Amino acid sequence: MTMTPESRSTDIATDPWKRLVRATGVVGLVTFVVLFAGVIASAPGEPPFTASAEEALAFYLNSTASWVQAAMAVAGLAAIGWIWFVVGLCLLLGRAEGSPPWRSAVALVCGVMLAAMLLLNTSGNAASFGAADLDPALANYAFDVSSLGFANVWVGMGGFAVFCGWVVLSTRIVGRWLGWWAIAAGLGLAIARFFWTSWFWLLPYAAFWIWMIIVCIKLVRKPGDVLSAAVGRAGPNDQRP
Repeated sequence: MTMTPESRSTDIATDPWKRLVRATGVVGLVTFVVLFAGVIASAPGEPPFTASAEEALAFYLNSTASWVQAAMAVAGLAAIGWIWFVVGLCLLLGRAEGSPPWRSAVALVCGVMLAAMLLLNTSGNAASFGAADLDPALANYAFDVSSLGFANVWVGMGGFAVFCGWVVLSTRIVGRWLGWWAIAAGLGLAIARFFWTSWFWLLPYAAFWIWMIIVCIKLVRKPGDVLSAAVGRAGPNDQRP
Protein backbone atom coordinates (compact mmCIF):
# COMPACT_ATOMS: atom_id res chain seq x y z
CA MET A 1 0.00 0.00 0.00
CA THR A 2 1.42 3.36 -1.04
CA MET A 3 1.49 5.97 1.68
CA THR A 4 0.53 9.51 0.83
CA PRO A 5 2.76 12.35 2.06
CA GLU A 6 0.04 13.31 4.51
CA SER A 7 -0.19 9.83 6.07
CA ARG A 8 3.57 9.50 6.18
CA SER A 9 3.93 12.80 8.02
CA THR A 10 1.17 11.76 10.40
CA ASP A 11 3.00 8.51 11.26
CA ILE A 12 6.24 10.37 11.84
CA ALA A 13 4.46 12.88 14.05
CA THR A 14 2.63 10.32 16.18
CA ASP A 15 5.54 7.94 16.85
CA PRO A 16 7.22 10.26 19.38
CA TRP A 17 3.86 10.80 21.03
CA LYS A 18 3.32 7.06 21.37
CA ARG A 19 6.69 6.75 23.05
CA LEU A 20 5.80 9.64 25.33
CA VAL A 21 2.49 8.03 26.32
CA ARG A 22 4.07 4.69 27.20
CA ALA A 23 7.07 6.24 28.94
CA THR A 24 4.76 8.41 31.03
CA GLY A 25 2.87 5.34 32.20
CA VAL A 26 6.02 3.40 33.02
CA VAL A 27 7.61 6.30 34.87
CA GLY A 28 4.40 6.89 36.80
CA LEU A 29 4.29 3.29 38.03
CA VAL A 30 7.98 3.26 38.94
CA THR A 31 7.62 6.58 40.73
CA PHE A 32 4.72 5.25 42.80
CA VAL A 33 6.76 2.25 43.94
CA VAL A 34 9.90 4.26 44.67
CA LEU A 35 8.04 7.04 46.46
CA PHE A 36 6.08 4.85 48.81
CA ALA A 37 9.02 2.53 49.42
CA GLY A 38 11.04 5.53 50.53
CA VAL A 39 8.22 7.06 52.58
CA ILE A 40 7.34 3.83 54.39
CA ALA A 41 10.99 3.01 55.12
CA SER A 42 11.78 6.50 56.38
CA ALA A 43 8.82 6.77 58.74
CA PRO A 44 8.98 3.86 61.19
CA GLY A 45 6.46 4.37 63.96
CA GLU A 46 5.42 7.83 62.79
CA PRO A 47 2.88 9.30 65.23
CA PRO A 48 -0.39 10.99 64.16
CA PHE A 49 -0.56 14.67 63.25
CA THR A 50 -1.68 15.49 66.81
CA ALA A 51 1.43 13.94 68.39
CA SER A 52 2.78 15.39 71.62
CA ALA A 53 6.24 16.94 71.85
CA GLU A 54 7.61 13.81 73.48
CA GLU A 55 6.16 11.58 70.75
CA ALA A 56 7.64 13.80 68.04
CA LEU A 57 11.07 13.70 69.67
CA ALA A 58 10.94 9.92 70.06
CA PHE A 59 9.99 9.59 66.39
CA TYR A 60 12.97 11.65 65.24
CA LEU A 61 15.34 9.82 67.57
CA ASN A 62 14.23 6.54 65.96
CA SER A 63 14.88 7.97 62.49
CA THR A 64 18.60 8.63 62.82
CA ALA A 65 19.74 5.31 61.33
CA SER A 66 21.69 5.55 58.08
CA TRP A 67 19.18 3.41 56.18
CA VAL A 68 16.37 5.77 57.21
CA GLN A 69 18.36 8.73 55.91
CA ALA A 70 18.92 6.85 52.65
CA ALA A 71 15.18 6.16 52.38
CA MET A 72 14.51 9.88 52.72
CA ALA A 73 16.86 10.53 49.82
CA VAL A 74 15.05 7.89 47.75
CA ALA A 75 11.75 9.65 48.39
CA GLY A 76 13.35 12.86 47.19
CA LEU A 77 14.53 11.19 43.98
CA ALA A 78 10.95 10.07 43.36
CA ALA A 79 10.08 13.75 42.99
CA ILE A 80 11.91 13.79 39.65
CA GLY A 81 9.89 10.83 38.41
CA TRP A 82 6.70 12.54 39.57
CA ILE A 83 7.60 15.66 37.56
CA TRP A 84 8.16 13.48 34.49
CA PHE A 85 4.78 11.80 34.94
CA VAL A 86 2.93 15.09 35.48
CA VAL A 87 4.54 16.78 32.47
CA GLY A 88 3.93 13.78 30.21
CA LEU A 89 0.30 13.38 31.25
CA CYS A 90 -0.42 17.10 30.94
CA LEU A 91 1.17 17.21 27.47
CA LEU A 92 -1.13 14.38 26.42
CA LEU A 93 -4.18 16.02 27.98
CA GLY A 94 -3.23 19.30 26.36
CA ARG A 95 -3.13 17.60 22.96
CA ALA A 96 -6.62 16.25 23.56
CA GLU A 97 -7.91 19.51 25.00
CA GLY A 98 -6.88 21.59 22.00
CA SER A 99 -5.84 25.21 21.92
CA PRO A 100 -5.60 26.90 24.35
CA PRO A 101 -4.86 23.98 26.73
CA TRP A 102 -5.45 26.04 29.86
CA ARG A 103 -6.91 23.26 32.01
CA SER A 104 -3.92 21.05 31.28
CA ALA A 105 -1.61 23.94 32.15
CA VAL A 106 -3.32 24.47 35.50
CA ALA A 107 -3.10 20.73 36.18
CA LEU A 108 0.64 20.87 35.44
CA VAL A 109 1.28 23.69 37.90
CA CYS A 110 -0.81 21.99 40.60
CA GLY A 111 0.88 18.64 40.00
CA VAL A 112 4.44 19.87 40.51
CA MET A 113 3.51 21.10 44.00
CA LEU A 114 3.94 17.55 45.28
CA ALA A 115 7.48 17.44 43.90
CA ALA A 116 8.17 20.82 45.49
CA MET A 117 7.00 19.50 48.85
CA LEU A 118 9.18 16.40 48.56
CA LEU A 119 12.26 18.47 47.70
CA LEU A 120 11.75 21.61 49.79
CA ASN A 121 9.79 20.59 52.90
CA THR A 122 12.92 19.46 54.71
CA SER A 123 12.10 20.34 58.31
CA GLY A 124 11.40 16.71 59.16
CA ASN A 125 14.55 15.52 57.42
CA ALA A 126 16.65 18.09 59.28
CA ALA A 127 15.07 17.17 62.62
CA SER A 128 15.74 13.49 61.98
CA PHE A 129 19.35 14.16 61.01
CA GLY A 130 20.04 16.23 64.13
CA ALA A 131 17.66 14.50 66.52
CA ALA A 132 20.31 14.04 69.21
CA ASP A 133 20.48 17.81 69.71
CA LEU A 134 16.72 18.47 69.73
CA ASP A 135 14.60 19.35 72.72
CA PRO A 136 10.92 18.31 72.77
CA ALA A 137 9.61 21.78 71.87
CA LEU A 138 11.82 22.09 68.78
CA ALA A 139 11.01 18.53 67.72
CA ASN A 140 7.32 19.31 68.04
CA TYR A 141 7.70 22.45 65.92
CA ALA A 142 9.57 20.55 63.19
CA PHE A 143 6.95 17.82 63.21
CA ASP A 144 4.11 20.33 62.91
CA VAL A 145 5.81 22.18 60.04
CA SER A 146 6.35 18.91 58.18
CA SER A 147 2.79 17.74 58.83
CA LEU A 148 1.20 21.02 57.74
CA GLY A 149 3.34 21.06 54.60
CA PHE A 150 2.05 17.60 53.79
CA ALA A 151 -1.54 18.70 54.45
CA ASN A 152 -1.14 21.79 52.27
CA VAL A 153 0.07 19.73 49.34
CA TRP A 154 -3.26 17.88 49.33
CA VAL A 155 -4.75 21.03 47.83
CA GLY A 156 -2.22 20.94 44.99
CA MET A 157 -2.82 17.24 44.41
CA GLY A 158 -6.55 17.89 44.47
CA GLY A 159 -6.22 20.65 41.88
CA PHE A 160 -4.15 18.37 39.67
CA ALA A 161 -6.76 15.62 39.90
CA VAL A 162 -9.73 17.95 39.33
CA PHE A 163 -8.31 19.63 36.24
CA CYS A 164 -7.08 16.32 34.79
CA GLY A 165 -10.52 14.87 35.42
CA TRP A 166 -12.16 17.88 33.79
CA VAL A 167 -10.14 17.34 30.60
CA VAL A 168 -10.84 13.61 30.67
CA LEU A 169 -14.58 14.24 31.03
CA SER A 170 -14.67 16.65 28.11
CA THR A 171 -12.47 14.53 25.81
CA ARG A 172 -13.06 10.95 27.10
CA ILE A 173 -9.39 10.31 26.42
CA VAL A 174 -9.06 7.53 29.02
CA GLY A 175 -12.73 7.01 29.85
CA ARG A 176 -15.26 9.29 31.49
CA TRP A 177 -15.37 7.14 34.63
CA LEU A 178 -11.72 7.99 35.31
CA GLY A 179 -12.60 11.63 34.87
CA TRP A 180 -15.30 11.44 37.53
CA TRP A 181 -12.96 9.44 39.77
CA ALA A 182 -10.26 12.11 39.49
CA ILE A 183 -12.66 14.93 40.26
CA ALA A 184 -14.12 13.11 43.28
CA ALA A 185 -10.65 12.32 44.64
CA GLY A 186 -9.45 15.87 44.01
CA LEU A 187 -12.40 17.50 45.75
CA GLY A 188 -11.99 15.06 48.64
CA LEU A 189 -8.34 16.05 49.05
CA ALA A 190 -9.22 19.74 49.08
CA ILE A 191 -11.93 19.16 51.70
CA ALA A 192 -9.57 17.01 53.76
CA ARG A 193 -7.31 20.03 54.26
CA PHE A 194 -9.97 21.55 56.51
CA PHE A 195 -10.01 18.41 58.67
CA TRP A 196 -6.34 17.59 58.40
CA THR A 197 -5.95 16.23 61.92
CA SER A 198 -8.59 13.52 61.35
CA TRP A 199 -8.14 10.29 59.43
CA PHE A 200 -10.60 11.38 56.73
CA TRP A 201 -7.72 12.38 54.44
CA LEU A 202 -6.77 8.76 53.88
CA LEU A 203 -9.89 8.09 51.77
CA PRO A 204 -9.34 10.67 49.00
CA TYR A 205 -5.57 10.22 49.28
CA ALA A 206 -5.85 6.49 48.56
CA ALA A 207 -8.38 7.17 45.79
CA PHE A 208 -5.94 9.59 44.16
CA TRP A 209 -3.10 7.09 43.99
CA ILE A 210 -5.34 4.26 42.80
CA TRP A 211 -6.56 6.58 40.02
CA MET A 212 -2.97 7.31 39.07
CA ILE A 213 -2.10 3.60 38.89
CA ILE A 214 -5.09 2.84 36.65
CA VAL A 215 -4.22 5.72 34.32
CA CYS A 216 -0.60 4.56 34.11
CA ILE A 217 -1.65 1.01 33.26
CA LYS A 218 -3.85 2.35 30.47
CA LEU A 219 -0.97 4.43 29.11
CA VAL A 220 1.38 1.44 29.14
CA ARG A 221 -1.01 -1.14 27.70
CA LYS A 222 -2.70 0.89 24.96
CA PRO A 223 -0.64 3.95 24.07
CA GLY A 224 -1.91 3.94 20.49
CA ASP A 225 -5.56 3.93 21.52
CA VAL A 226 -5.01 6.69 24.08
CA LEU A 227 -3.15 8.81 21.53
CA SER A 228 -5.79 8.23 18.88
CA ALA A 229 -8.45 9.38 21.32
CA ALA A 230 -6.38 12.46 22.13
CA VAL A 231 -5.87 13.38 18.48
CA GLY A 232 -9.48 12.71 17.61
CA ARG A 233 -10.79 14.90 20.43
CA ALA A 234 -8.51 17.86 19.79
CA GLY A 235 -10.28 21.01 18.74
CA PRO A 236 -10.27 22.24 15.13
CA ASN A 237 -7.93 25.10 16.00
CA ASP A 238 -5.35 22.85 17.61
CA GLN A 239 -1.95 23.18 15.98
CA ARG A 240 -0.28 19.77 15.94
CA PRO A 241 3.19 19.09 14.63
